[in-house]
Amino acid sequence: MEKITNCKTALNISINRYINEIEASINPYLGCFHRCNYCYVQAEKYSKEKNIDEVEIKVNIIDVLIKQLNNLLPKYSSGIVYLGTSSDPFQPVERKYKLSHKILSLLLEHTPYNIHIFTKSVLILDELELIKKFKERVNISITIITTDEKIKDIFEPYSTSIEERLYCMKEFNSNNISCGCSIMPILPYITDTKDNIEKLFSTLKEAYCSYVWWGYLTLRENITHINKISQKEKYFAILSQHFPELVEKYKILYKNKISPNLEYQKIVDTRLKFYAKKYKISFCGPKWTKQVYQQLF
Repeated sequence: MEKITNCKTALNISINRYINEIEASINPYLGCFHRCNYCYVQAEKYSKEKNIDEVEIKVNIIDVLIKQLNNLLPKYSSGIVYLGTSSDPFQPVERKYKLSHKILSLLLEHTPYNIHIFTKSVLILDELELIKKFKERVNISITIITTDEKIKDIFEPYSTSIEERLYCMKEFNSNNISCGCSIMPILPYITDTKDNIEKLFSTLKEAYCSYVWWGYLTLRENITHINKISQKEKYFAILSQHFPELVEKYKILYKNKISPNLEYQKIVDTRLKFYAKKYKISFCGPKWTKQVYQQLF
């Protein structure tokens, strides 16, 4: 479902006053067609009572963005803008509304800011010619958590195939545009095995992957008594259906916390770094011609 809406702000901005640079995120769509069953945005903390399966189109976002940029540019001549931190900017509605294309064009052609794009969609290939002109200012992180299409279909039922994402990555890297892999989130006992990780890194190497970075699955309960299934409950329902043997292991791993315990994270971090080094893929995240202060959320 689609819903037309207006936004009051386009950029969510923070200022690094030590180096006088901006750090901002922008999401032209609220909600996501991909409906990934692990998505952190489903949590009440981020979506409140909204149903994120419904995609809201911020039709006035370009006008609002221009107004914000008019205030920012005289004060801050460098920084980074993250496109698509909470909703895929190149999900299917982009074909109709082209808001991400307009945002990207505006930021690249009329500002000095670096751009970091997050997506699972091959629709971003439509931006290849534009991005080629500004390649030193753009990084693209394509989410791939496994090479197993069956697992992909369980957790990312409406997303682009892994094969298509790898093709997309290879196209950008073949044009000397930095395109890496966001292994987010790592699903404990499902995508964190040595076999899964090695297959993933081997495949990424073939796509000329520029870098990898990763993050762990977070599971949140509702914080109020809203009439909405919590993100944690939804994920556990998927586990019970497809991986019932893992339910108790997750309860032990997470206990009453949002993230898996640190001992587990250290073990998997070591595993990921080993295979990153083996396949000679940087695991320090994206790099810029001009380094800027970076923090994803």
